[in-house]
Amino acid sequence: MDIVQVIALIFALLFFMQVIFFTSRNKLQDKQAFLWIVFGIISLLIALFLPSINKFAHYIGISYMPALIFMVAFLVILNLLIYQTTVISSQQEKLKNVIQELAFLKKQIKDYIKDKEDKK
Repeated sequence: MDIVQVIALIFALLFFMQVIFFTSRNKLQDKQAFLWIVFGIISLLIALFLPSINKFAHYIGISYMPALIFMVAFLVILNLLIYQTTVISSQQEKLKNVIQELAFLKKQIKDYIKDKEDKK
């Protein structure tokens, strides 16, 4: 195991521990935590099999292995960004519905109180 692989393994372990820490502190919901745990496991596997990834990069014609890693990381991050954007959009729609329902209920309460006062 060379120094680059050791450093990659240390960073992957730190990333994985950070995900576990945030999950245990309830800063990540289980659904979101699962996704990050999968990424943590993948990063650990990449760190462990770095020489094999280098051979694979050369096999497919990429002479500089970090270029392959950056390309894959970019695609993964782009997909994660799209997923998070859809989650945010869904949450915004739910929030809008809750706000409208709250406004409707407040109006009903206000009208009810007004009717009670008018009857007195």
